[in-house]
Amino acid sequence: MAKVLRISFLLVFTGILSFCSVKWQTATEFVESRPAFSSIEEIKPDSMYSKAWLLWINQPLDHNNPDKGFFKQRVWLSHKSHEAPVVLITEGYMAPGNFTSELASLLQANQVVVEHRYFGESVPDSVQWEYLTVEQAAKDHHRVVEALKEFYKGKWVNTGISKGGQTAMIHRAFFPQDVDVTVSYVAPFNFERDDRRLVEFFDSVGTAEQRKRIAVFQKEVLKRKEELMPWFNDLVAQKEYTFRMGKERAFELSVLEYPFSLWQWGGPVDEIPEPGADAEVLFAHLHQGSDFGYFSDQQWEEIGPFFYQAYKELGYYPYLAAPFKDFLDEIKEDTVSNRFMAPEVENLSFDEQVPLSILKKLKKIDPEMILITGENDPWSATSLEPEGFSKMLKIEKPGGSHRTRINNLPDSLKNRVMDQLEVWLN
Repeated sequence: MAKVLRISFLLVFTGILSFCSVKWQTATEFVESRPAFSSIEEIKPDSMYSKAWLLWINQPLDHNNPDKGFFKQRVWLSHKSHEAPVVLITEGYMAPGNFTSELASLLQANQVVVEHRYFGESVPDSVQWEYLTVEQAAKDHHRVVEALKEFYKGKWVNTGISKGGQTAMIHRAFFPQDVDVTVSYVAPFNFERDDRRLVEFFDSVGTAEQRKRIAVFQKEVLKRKEELMPWFNDLVAQKEYTFRMGKERAFELSVLEYPFSLWQWGGPVDEIPEPGADAEVLFAHLHQGSDFGYFSDQQWEEIGPFFYQAYKELGYYPYLAAPFKDFLDEIKEDTVSNRFMAPEVENLSFDEQVPLSILKKLKKIDPEMILITGENDPWSATSLEPEGFSKMLKIEKPGGSHRTRINNLPDSLKNRVMDQLEVWLN
């Protein structure tokens, strides 16, 4: 009797497998069968993929109350095979389009790119800021995984760069079973509205000589502002930038931003002009190191959602203006917060419990995570530390910037990352 039951079970189980294997003969059939996607457009895939689609998924504004309405979120799916791993890219901002990420290439994986809610074209008709939260975004990513996981049975890895890497960690905190591994690149994890660690970092980064050279350059530029402003005016006119704060204040803020930007992107400290250099040379270097468009009205509109998140849940960094007070005309405060970059939302205040609760969730589930940082990147100052985690692998590239990636790590560190991925994914 037991033998008959066993044979019957095997027949039923085989039938289930057979049904699953013929339910969707192709990835195209699967994608077209997903009710979550309101629009499906096949696009030209990158070379390592056989198929690719631009998908629009209907997301609730409020996942806790779908009656609040829906918006459409952009998702790009690149198909390699049913059995291959899946790399889920949790963009922290707008997604400019489809591409093949470093991690998908290294793992020969299928890839899913998700534009963050309220960025790019993934914006509701009526922006209700109260629904731009880390929890709502994590639930967006969970719905994308739910829509695709039935077909893609390989291991799943979520990943992102900078704010996208933070978004990946937050998604993992809320939905630990959605993916098997998290790989976070150069991602901060701030605990304060204006995290003091992002000020203290500049007291120790690089050498004392480099730090002095940067400060001397800033003072020289500010002292000679009248000489440099014609160059600034010409450039912003060419770019068609406008500044509601006034061009002179924008110039001074750009000078205060300069060290952060220089170290973040690995600028050439040894090429900083000496005092007395021609105004054109000073301006060209300042422009190379600090993006003047950052404080423009045009950029303000584009990244306003980021600053809402920064001053609501994610935190950011201030500028110390006190050392340059004798050279500043428009900036009177000792410490300048970028809070003014956030949208004008009533009662916008930072909730310090949010990052703490996410950290608590992460430590409780102790997920398989790889954190990759650059030693000279200011955002490394607030990256997560391995303390309290038993499975985290944190890799810091010596002298590395915000451009740090697996492929540009020293061979010994790259091998550690790839060996760990192989253990977790195989």
